[in-house]
Formats: sequence, C-alpha cells, structure tokens
Amino acid sequence: MKSYFLVIALLIFTLSCGNAPLQSKKVLRINIQEEPQSLDPRLARDLNSITLMHMLFEGLARISKNGSAELALAEEMEISEDGLTYTFRLREAFWSDGTPVTSFDFVQSWRRMLDPNFASDLAYQLYVIKGARESKNRGSDQLAVETPDLKTLVVTLEEPIPYLLELLTFPSFFPVPHWIDAETPHWTEDLSQYVSNGPFVLQMWEHSNRILVARNSTYWDEKNVHLKGIEMVMVNPETELRMFRDSQLDWAGSPLSTLPPDAVAPLALRGDLHVKPLTGTYFLRVNTESNSFLAHPLLRRALAFSIDRQSITEHILQGGQLPATALVPPAMGLSANGYFNDADPVKAADLLALYCEREELTQEEFPPIGLLYVADERNHMVAMTIKQQIESALGVRIELEAAERKLFYERVSKKQYELAAGSWIADFNDAITFLEVFKFKEGSTNNTGWENSKYVDCLNRSVLCNSTIERKKILREAERLLIDQMPLIPIYHYALNYLQRTELEEISLSPIGQIDFRWCKLEETQTQ
Repeated sequence: MKSYFLVIALLIFTLSCGNAPLQSKKVLRINIQEEPQSLDPRLARDLNSITLMHMLFEGLARISKNGSAELALAEEMEISEDGLTYTFRLREAFWSDGTPVTSFDFVQSWRRMLDPNFASDLAYQLYVIKGARESKNRGSDQLAVETPDLKTLVVTLEEPIPYLLELLTFPSFFPVPHWIDAETPHWTEDLSQYVSNGPFVLQMWEHSNRILVARNSTYWDEKNVHLKGIEMVMVNPETELRMFRDSQLDWAGSPLSTLPPDAVAPLALRGDLHVKPLTGTYFLRVNTESNSFLAHPLLRRALAFSIDRQSITEHILQGGQLPATALVPPAMGLSANGYFNDADPVKAADLLALYCEREELTQEEFPPIGLLYVADERNHMVAMTIKQQIESALGVRIELEAAERKLFYERVSKKQYELAAGSWIADFNDAITFLEVFKFKEGSTNNTGWENSKYVDCLNRSVLCNSTIERKKILREAERLLIDQMPLIPIYHYALNYLQRTELEEISLSPIGQIDFRWCKLEETQTQ
C-alpha cells in the first residue's frame, strides 16, 4: 500500500478542490476491507455498500442518533385512517449538482428498480407498495404512487405495516438522479457522472484501494455534518490493526471489517475492545435441491444437532457472539432459548440412523458434502470446526471450499453449492426482516430451494394482525416451522467488535449494524 502520508496529502488536495478547503484533522480514516459490491443504492446489499449509501444518499427517512427511524427528506408524513396511504411532503433539498430533489425522483427510482429487466436482489423490499410485485413480475406499471406536485409523494400499501418508517431508511427506497440514470445506465461506476444527495459526495474511487468522500455543501442538514471528509482504505484485518495502532486509522473492526481472530481476546483483556450486540445471524444455507440426501429434513436436522456452537463462540470467535438455535436473534423477542439443543451428537446420530433406515441406506453410501464459504481467516476457522464436529458426530465427510466474495455470491445465487456459510443482518428492527428471506423459493435472498405453504401463510397472517402479542405468536410459529424443516442451520448470533479513537465522538451505531458518520466529530487533539 502507498505511503500513508502520500495518501493524506492527496486526500487534502483532492477534497480541497471539492466543496470546501479541508484540514486533515477533520478527515475520518476507516477501513472497509474490500471493494463495495456497488455504489448504486438499488443494488446495495452488503453492510459496507449500505454504509456508503448512507453517506452519499438519503431517502424519506433515516436512522437517528439514538437508533430509531426519523423523517429525513420528508419533513411531514400523514397516514390515512386505514393505515394504507401515506402522504409525504418533502423539504427543500438538492442533488450535489444543484438540481432540486423532487417527488418525481422517488417514483422514477422505484419504477426503474421494479422494471423486470433491472437486476436487483432487493426489489422485494418495495413489495409493500401496492402493485410493486406485479410490476416486477409482469412488467405492468401498477405501482400505487402519486406525485400531486414536486414536493408531495402519496404511497398506497398492499397492507398496513407497523414498520414502514424503518423500511424507508433502507437504500432501496432512496431516490437516484433519474435524468442521469435514464441517459447513462452505468453512471454509478463513473466518478464524473456520479450525483448524490446525502451528507457526503464521492471525490475519489481507486478500485480495491481506497474511496474518498467530502462533505456535501448542497445537503439540507449540512450544518450538522462536522467532518470535512472520510477516507476509506481497503486492507486486510492484520494491516488494519497495525494501522490503527500506528494512529493511521480512527476506527477498526465491526461493522465495516473484522478484527484478526487471534487479536480479539487480547484486545478484550486489555480493555481496548468495544463489544455491542448486533441483530444478525450466521448460518449455513442448505441447498435442498442439490442432492437427494439434503432434500430430507431428517438429514438436515442431523447436521444441525451435531454442531457445538458454544465451542465456536467461546474458543474461535471470543467476541461476545451467542450460540444460535434460532434464525431470529433473541433481542427481537421471538424465542429466548431457540428451538433445539446445541451440541446434541446423540440426537444427531439417531436422526441419521432413522434417515438411513427409512431410505434403506448404509452410512458408507453417503457421498461427501461440500461446504462453501467466503475466503477469509475467520470463516475458514469456523468452517474447519464445523467440518470436524460433523465428521466426529456422524461420520459424514465434509469437503471445504473457499471462494472469493464475488464468486461465492454468484454460486449461491445460482444454487451451485450443497452447504454454504451465510448470514443475515436485520434491515430494520422487526423479526419479519429475517423470516421474509425464506418466504418464497424464487426469492433472490432465499437460494435454498425451500418453500412451505404453511410458512407463507403464517407470514401473510402476521401482516394482517393488529395485536402485537398475537403477531409475535404467529411469527414464532413460522420460525418454529422453519427450524423444524432446517433449510438453514443457525450457528451464532453476531456481536459488534471494534476499536475506536478516544478523539472520535458522536458516532451513530445502531443494533442492526448501521453506522452513520454524519454527526461524527474528531477532536483537535488527534495526532497525525
């Protein structure tokens, strides 16, 4: 990597040519570890891309300093008595090129995302809007949105939902500059064409090296944005930790990267490690269509029962993670203790024996099962442990395969795997954000080949339920059914592990892993 001092000198020069002169003491320095998947808010799926989208764009709502959803570009919101129609009145706001932000920008962005020819894994998030699903599946323009004037947006929902404001904080609902999008479809890959409306603007993008953003002088709330800019490097965990210790980074670790596994325990002992719960779950996807063995729930459950999650969280991860015997994290209140016992090799062996008896098989007839995971040290350590535990408990051979992130996601989306390490971080603070992932087998986030009519019915009934207690009961019923069928095998619930400079203040870090730097302050005592 280039000299740090050359990087800072170039940063100061580049950002000084943007909206305002820049002093390095006001530049936040962080590591995002890898190239973001996309700088298009309609395609932002991983946490790093989502974090970048919150820097560069803004929608009707945002996550506040205290972690709750609040209005952003919308300054007023009215809800009809039946809870179906929302009327938003936009504040005076501008794109980074000085063009006013209008209600038409939202409508055009949503319609483009729902175009059957627009490839986005996240279009399903818009299905809460009446006619959205039909628009995506059949190409018909049935989207129930209206723009009575440039500052008014009227949205009609399929059903009343209690978490719409939280949904609107997600990048899928952000507007994009439609006049550029129509003329230049790949504008998000071209720095000279890139126009946004968030607290920061894109200044430099050196692929696989670093990204620089500067404070946006056209942002409506610019007076509360204290940083001059943010420098994001892309280095491995070991280099990141070294740079933090050398005062070359202001933040290290979650949610934008991971700390080296062998450094977590010593950092915790010294009191340097910050640990916070994260409403996310690490699990193994099971391709239920990959072979006749994994198609049966008995074998999937046998695999699940043979894994010792407590051992993984205590001896491998060591950062406050919790063993998971449910998909939805316990903080969301569906199940405090999960749905099965962790590390039950006797039950696992009994299930395998029952499966073999029903199918008239011997254990020797089992072919090895492949386990695909993203190539990094932590994933490798977890995968190695799972392999050893399953082979010890069941005698079923597990073959490990590491893949670079892009190839991994490509193979999972095409269901070219048997077992695949995966995860889900809450999009908003409601259990439905986890359970909806596996609602339909053709869903772009499911990728297991599993679908169950009773499960779909539970999720549909939960939307219509007005009682919070009754709704949780229905969602608990759905999760129990999901875990009983086991198209995914829960491993652990996440925790945020990070290091932070004492000079760094007013970081907004929500329980769903959204980190927002728009209010961040760097004290002048920072050294260079």
